[in-house]
Amino acid sequence: MSTPSRPTFGHRVPWAPVLATLAILVGLGLGDPAQGAVPHDLSLVSPTALASSTPPQAQQTTSIRTYLPAVIAQAAAANYEARALWVTRYDWTTYGQVPRPEAIDPIVERAAEAGFNLIFFQVRAHGDAYYTPGLEPWAARLTGTNGATLGQDPGWDPLARMLERAHARGLQVHAYINVYTAWLGTTAPPHTSPEHIFWAFSYMPGSNWAYWRQWDRNHHPMNLNTGYLWASPGVEFVEDHAVAVARDIVSRYPVDGLHLDLVRYAGADYSCDPRSEERYGRTCFSSWEYAGFQRSLVTHLVGRMATEVRPLRPNLMLSAAVWWYPIDQWGFGCSEGYNDYYQDSQAWLAAGLVDAVAPMLYGCPALDDLDNWTAVVRDFQAHRAGRYVLPGISAEVDSFSAIAERIAAARAVGAAGQALFSYTSLNAHNYWDDLANGPYAQSAAPPPIPWP
Repeated sequence: MSTPSRPTFGHRVPWAPVLATLAILVGLGLGDPAQGAVPHDLSLVSPTALASSTPPQAQQTTSIRTYLPAVIAQAAAANYEARALWVTRYDWTTYGQVPRPEAIDPIVERAAEAGFNLIFFQVRAHGDAYYTPGLEPWAARLTGTNGATLGQDPGWDPLARMLERAHARGLQVHAYINVYTAWLGTTAPPHTSPEHIFWAFSYMPGSNWAYWRQWDRNHHPMNLNTGYLWASPGVEFVEDHAVAVARDIVSRYPVDGLHLDLVRYAGADYSCDPRSEERYGRTCFSSWEYAGFQRSLVTHLVGRMATEVRPLRPNLMLSAAVWWYPIDQWGFGCSEGYNDYYQDSQAWLAAGLVDAVAPMLYGCPALDDLDNWTAVVRDFQAHRAGRYVLPGISAEVDSFSAIAERIAAARAVGAAGQALFSYTSLNAHNYWDDLANGPYAQSAAPPPIPWP
């Protein structure tokens, strides 16, 4: 694979032309933060206040946020564009094999040569760590198992390796964490030091083995299964721990961003756990307001990430992988983030709680159609409140044209970039040169974070 000539850039890039243009806008009164600006003090946003929130609707604001994407586009045309690559734990670890540090290197090299400038690198799957602990034990996959070797030191630090290699190649690294997933598999994790949350949550004062889990509408706690075991957003220490883990990562590693995934409920029938009902004051799902209450709990966690984690590192980008759309206003027939998973992603944008969202625009059959896909991107753009939208594009396609068309469509509607899923899919189809010689032929840097 040939290596295109690309300038090296660090964590952030100069953007004096943007500031100059902004100064003109503010001088004209077009960017008055007092008009429609949303406060960043999360103490003003409580679960109770948000419980009766209504579905997302188009909003207009005259705050400076509204003008920033247009200003950046005018000042730096093709110079700024987020080109993100999701790298999951499955992309470089294999059951039964012990991964070596060198497993990280080809990921970085291929991403850099293809023209990516940002990697979402998974460092937490289900209460485990793909970095030096910390608050949670070493991930079992680092020593070749799915659970039995949890907590065993692999002798190297994947996140540190990724940061070293990626920064040397001019790529940003965003620590990607699964938020509410607590374990995976039918067998409980072994005891470790630090203790895994499966046990630590069960030993908390007033808790037990079931208290902290998501419960279904029949008041049955979720049990170990072949999929994920989910912790409840309604249990305070679940939220506290997730925020503490994020703080630990961001304070100890020079990451460029924090990327939240599975920051939602397990499904529409969850959660009727005792603590959520106690906080709500009534039986779960006894009224339509319970759904709003649950959305507010997830939003509260995201808000804490914004106020307690984002300030720890200058220019840190806080982003989230979100459901393909909040509301199925088009009749596509797929599930909704807002009603089925209690994830109000567009409210996070409106409140300035995240810097970017990456809607996962694959998996719903209707989104195989480019026009439908573009319609969803356009809707997110309409609700971005000046923040960034990075439409998610699946690389598990038989023709590269499906990827190229979506990149072009995202650009046409003004999205700040794209996120491709995933490394393994791109590598299986060998689409690296297609990107380097096509949509990513001209180099670009990730967009800056100009807001407070």
